[in-house]
Amino acid sequence: MSSIDVHTHYSYQIMLPEAVAIVMAPQDSSRNHGIFRLTTPGGMTVIRNCDQRGFHAHSSPADGGPIYNTCKDVYMNPNLKFDVIDLR
Repeated sequence: MSSIDVHTHYSYQIMLPEAVAIVMAPQDSSRNHGIFRLTTPGGMTVIRNCDQRGFHAHSSPADGGPIYNTCKDVYMNPNLKFDVIDLR
């Protein structure tokens, strides 16, 4: 996830710990989406203490782990039909 993605997701996960980030990557030919969650407490602490804006790098959490992980317990059901509408 980009730094913008992790900051955006932090605001959801702080209110709802089970929140996941579904990131669409239409430019990535190896996959078209990813499902992620900030690590607790490592990633949550790094993002909570970050006051930078825009795209930027983050330091690793104090425990040396990642800022976020791919969710192994959440998946997209390929048989579920839905439309994504961009309202911008």
